[in-house]
Amino acid sequence: MHKAVALSLLLLAAAPLAAEERTPTGAFLVDVVVARPAGLIATLVGSALFAAVSPLTAFAAIAPPHDAFAIGAEALVLTPARFTFARPVGVFTPDPSDRYN
Repeated sequence: MHKAVALSLLLLAAAPLAAEERTPTGAFLVDVVVARPAGLIATLVGSALFAAVSPLTAFAAIAPPHDAFAIGAEALVLTPARFTFARPVGVFTPDPSDRYN
């Protein structure tokens, strides 16, 4: 029990050291209250839509370049999931390489 408490305190104390800059409070609140839940809903709806159109995507993947599943998954599932789960709090736009830093 004492090890778990000590480890959690150590991790909490180290978190501010890794922070590069502070996120404005307004951006933080908008992100946590609006953007993250909307991103989660978009991820769930996109996943359901991707599952629903998968049979049609299979027919589209017959012809070269055979990347219909990758394009569909990227657009409907991966992009909203990255926006929701891989993005730092308060950052809304990706960098030029389409990654959130």
